[in-house]
Amino acid sequence: MNHRKAGRLRTAVGLLPLFVMVAGMTGCAPSRVEWRNASPQDEEQWRRQQKLQFQPDCSVTLWGDSILNGGHDITQRSADPPALILRRLRPRYAVEDNSVPGDRAHAREPQFLRLSFRTRIVVLQYGINDAGNGHAYERALRAMVAHAQAQGRAVVITGLSRVNGVLPGRDANDAIARRVASDTGSTFADWGSVRFDPADMVDSVHPAAPYAWRLTEQLARALDRVAPECAAPGH
Repeated sequence: MNHRKAGRLRTAVGLLPLFVMVAGMTGCAPSRVEWRNASPQDEEQWRRQQKLQFQPDCSVTLWGDSILNGGHDITQRSADPPALILRRLRPRYAVEDNSVPGDRAHAREPQFLRLSFRTRIVVLQYGINDAGNGHAYERALRAMVAHAQAQGRAVVITGLSRVNGVLPGRDANDAIARRVASDTGSTFADWGSVRFDPADMVDSVHPAAPYAWRLTEQLARALDRVAPECAAPGH
């Protein structure tokens, strides 16, 4: 072999590692090489982990009074409370229902501010009982929103549902809910805009099934704005 041929051979051999490296970079290198010699059990575990990794967090906690609870007449509760309706409307959601008949933001705030939340979204539905009892609503609502957001939770604030007749403070508290949502970057579920029919009420304050469904549908649409990946197909 003459010197010229030997030189060309050394050059070709010297470029071989570079060619292999570039080919690996520009080609579609296997993404699961580490599992190539894995046992079937390990492979199945990996598949489960991958599924969990890409599954969206569709968890929500409901905080509110009897409107969100579906309660009425002190001890009665609708067979289809909003928490159950929401699960039907948006099957991907894991719903934690902490609503309590008669609850008020004014009364709930001290306990709420000591809580740690485990769900992605926190829904706050208050204002009717605060209005009926003449309690300050805005300060308590703002404190609750700030506490949830400080833990990285998305907050949905509902407006106030409609009532038969006149409830002093209802409209003012509805405006407060809208303003607090805007000021804090929370999502507003405009319950005041939902079609209201006095015939769709259990009493002067509590929705019967048709109105409860419409209110929950409005809440579901607000959740869709927060987490569109959690909306059921077709919504």
